[in-house]
Amino acid sequence: MRSKKKNKKNKAASRRGEKALQFFKRATMVLLFVVVTAGGVLVMKMFTEQLRVRDIIVSGNSRLEREDVMGSLKVKRGDSLFSLGFPELRGRLKQNPWIKKVALRKQYPDTLEVRIEEAVPKALLSLNEQLYLVDGEGTRLESIKGETTIFLPVINNIDPGLKREMGEALKLVEAVSGKSAFTDRESIVIGLESYGLTVHIDGEFIKVGYGDYAEKFARWVELEPEIRKKGLPVQYVDLRFKDTVIVKPLEEVKEVKKEKGKALS
Repeated sequence: MRSKKKNKKNKAASRRGEKALQFFKRATMVLLFVVVTAGGVLVMKMFTEQLRVRDIIVSGNSRLEREDVMGSLKVKRGDSLFSLGFPELRGRLKQNPWIKKVALRKQYPDTLEVRIEEAVPKALLSLNEQLYLVDGEGTRLESIKGETTIFLPVINNIDPGLKREMGEALKLVEAVSGKSAFTDRESIVIGLESYGLTVHIDGEFIKVGYGDYAEKFARWVELEPEIRKKGLPVQYVDLRFKDTVIVKPLEEVKEVKKEKGKALS
């Protein structure tokens, strides 16, 4: 009996010892994990403290000053290079309408490289007695104050909110800008009427409508020298109809006015 009781006591003591050993092992693992984690955090903190922005290289800017780019970037010397997030930086830069594309690169240990691609002005937008530079997507880049010597086609009083009309006007700008016959012209003004787009080229009034702009102006460029040779005063030219150029002489208008005057007398 005593032997059995003694064995039971030994087994119980053994189980308690095993439990204590397991607890000690677990406690040791937890403590080791905490120490390693704390050490890792400390090392990372020390590491990132060393990776501070000392130099910012800006390239690709021609119209924008370096200060303009830096003002949008909002990164200063001494900021942590390691913690800079590219998506946020791109978002800041693209808030400037002149900045269309951005490439960023961290050059460790202390340099941030910023390369931008600027927007290209395609036209002048005259809206509500104010003049703006706009790109090929119709984005207003900046307002023009005072006299300007910039020669670009002018889009006259077409609200950028009219997406279709503005988009078509920009396609017309592209078609006219690509024609060598118009490079020496002093004034190209694109307007909008109920029937579609119009353009005044050095005072010549042309009804354009919508679509096929390159084809339409190719027909007009071919015909215009003949009209100039004849010295025919023109009220307007109509390019809206396929494979056709309609020239409305100014003389017909005068004749109609005279006839009306007789009829009224």
